[in-house]
Amino acid sequence: MAKKITAIVSLSIIGILIIATIIMANVDVNHKINCNNPDSIYVQYSSNGIREVEDDVYNGILERINNASKETSLTALFGGTLSDKPEIVTNSTTSATTVPSTSDFYVSFVYNNPQKLMNGNSEYKDSDGKSVYYKELIFSVDDTDEMQEVRVYIIPYYNADGGYNTNNSYYRYYLLNANFADLYNYLIDNELNI
Repeated sequence: MAKKITAIVSLSIIGILIIATIIMANVDVNHKINCNNPDSIYVQYSSNGIREVEDDVYNGILERINNASKETSLTALFGGTLSDKPEIVTNSTTSATTVPSTSDFYVSFVYNNPQKLMNGNSEYKDSDGKSVYYKELIFSVDDTDEMQEVRVYIIPYYNADGGYNTNNSYYRYYLLNANFADLYNYLIDNELNI
């Protein structure tokens, strides 16, 4: 009788593990940045000029950026990234830093109105306890087909004296794991590198 109960319990545990594995293999987690859809999307390749994209290309870029940090729960569990979220990093200097040049793509989400900087689902506060507002997010996109740590530069809406910021310098950036290979290929396919 004890052997029968032990066998039933063992089979039940194995069954639960199999079901949990199947569910985790089919449920995705997304570590994307919490931001609104932009009013405009601009693309720059290397030192070429900046180009605004519209309609289908706008939607294609938005979809690929939103899915770049998605992975299955099972992969995230074994990779140790199940609870990862984008990290906001502040420059070590107090002055603004210019976005570095690249030989690949920059994709810019541009907003007409100030956007509150979010840390996951919570509002981000600076060292003085004040909300931070931005006008643009600049995604650095290269041709690497794997999850990697990428920077998303946060261009503030207001400058230090409280007026509208007119330059592309940043004090903070998001650090997140993403795979932008699909986005990179999409930008090439739409000839945004020409």
